[in-house]
Amino acid sequence: MPYDGMGNYIESKADNTSDVIGFGDVGGIGQLIYHTFRFRDYEFEEGAGESWDLKPIVYKGMEPDLDKSNGFSGKELFREVYNLGRKINEFSEEKPYVDLIIEFCKDVAHPYYIDTVYSLMTDKQFDIADDGEMLERESLFSLSTFMHDLERFYTATQFYFALKKVCAGDGDDTFDLAQEGKFFEGLPFFEKYKHEENFQEYKLEKGEITPQQLLHEMIAEQKKTKHREQKEVTWFAREPFDYYEELREQLMDMIPDFHMRLKINPRNNQVVFAADVHSVFDICWYTLARMLVDFGPPEEGGRIRELNEGAIITCLHCAEAFIRDNNRQLYCKKVECQRAHNAARQRKYRANKKLAETKAKNKK
Repeated sequence: MPYDGMGNYIESKADNTSDVIGFGDVGGIGQLIYHTFRFRDYEFEEGAGESWDLKPIVYKGMEPDLDKSNGFSGKELFREVYNLGRKINEFSEEKPYVDLIIEFCKDVAHPYYIDTVYSLMTDKQFDIADDGEMLERESLFSLSTFMHDLERFYTATQFYFALKKVCAGDGDDTFDLAQEGKFFEGLPFFEKYKHEENFQEYKLEKGEITPQQLLHEMIAEQKKTKHREQKEVTWFAREPFDYYEELREQLMDMIPDFHMRLKINPRNNQVVFAADVHSVFDICWYTLARMLVDFGPPEEGGRIRELNEGAIITCLHCAEAFIRDNNRQLYCKKVECQRAHNAARQRKYRANKKLAETKAKNKK
């Protein structure tokens, strides 16, 4: 307990109803300590009911690939998982979603039981010939569980990117987010801002209306509703930006809680306060939470505060997530996207040149 020089107790000035202590106030922000690894191939195994599981194939000559020193960063995994969700959910994607999931597992990371399976494989007593079958069983995961986890993360991340664009004054991409994709449901969070009647309050005092009048009003309201449904809505009736706090609260509610505890960082043998990791989705959720913490004030367009790594944004051309190299980069590095970027710059140059010529003529 705090006392002054005279031995008198000093009461805390903290407002317990509003003060929040963040990680930065107690000596550093929480971390993730995790490893990524990949299996060479997978096979199907019948699961409970009508579900199917994916089981890695492990034997001598098909050893897993362990990232012992340098694996994917949190943002890199975030990017890969988001782009996988986007690809699976596109109606134009012809490849079966199961094949896309297997490709992800083989190229990026095995998605589940990260800590336990990695500990098993790095144990000095582990032998691939004797323990390969046990490793297969321990690493088996349900396809339906994967799709469920992917949908939750993908839709939340869509919401995050949409909220950032709303803060930057670009609401075009948020307007149609309620449309369902190939597998995942759309985002309903911006729908209420399309209709002014969602913000009107109706009061009905008992005894001031007859049953006949009530019936007439109900019929009239039904006709109005039918007319509104037929009328095409082309833009928001209320700007979502004006309800930023409400939208941010909804996004925060979508992010799961994390279990934090002391761990040893194997890279430097230091004790750190870190979150438990059971799947790549834990890593992605934690990365999204960190991005939301680093999300700048909405009145400044949600600009990212000082960060060591580049920010994750979606490409203006292909809509895939990527880690940008500088604050002005809006297109990813794919050839077709760079072509689109150059074409956009040429259009902007010609438009500015034409505007300058018009202004010069008007001055004469």
